[in-house]
Amino acid sequence: MTSVVALSEMMKEYTQKFSEYLARKDYDSAIPLGLQTLENLLKIAREEIVGMLNDPELVKVGESILKNYENIISYVKGSLSTLKYVSPIYAAGEKEQLVGLIASSVSELFNFVMGALLIVASLQGRQQAEEPFGVV
Repeated sequence: MTSVVALSEMMKEYTQKFSEYLARKDYDSAIPLGLQTLENLLKIAREEIVGMLNDPELVKVGESILKNYENIISYVKGSLSTLKYVSPIYAAGEKEQLVGLIASSVSELFNFVMGALLIVASLQGRQQAEEPFGVV
C-alpha cells in the first residue's frame, strides 16, 4: 500500500516541477507531467482504495468517480492530438486551458486519495491495537 508519506513526497515533487514549468510558460512540459501524475493517482485510487472495497454499491460509486478522471485524461490527450493542426498562436491558449484542467484534476484526485489513505491507515491502526496479544 502506498504510504501517506510517499504520496505526499510524490505530490511535493510534482508541485515543484509543475510550478517551474508554469513560471516559464512551458506547457509542453507541464501537460505530460500533469497527465503522468494524474495517471499515477488514478492507479493508486483504483488499486488501493476502490479495489479494497467490499460493498458493491461503494465500488460502483468509486468507479464512477474515477471514470471522470479517466475522461479528463482522454480529453487532454485528444486535445493535444488536435492541437498539432492548429496555429501556434491559438494552440498556446488552448494548452494553457488544458494545464488549468490538469492542475485542478490532480488536486482533486490527490485530496480524494490522501483522505482515503488516511482513513484506511487509521482503521488499520485501530484494528491492530484491538487485537489481543499472545491469546489463542
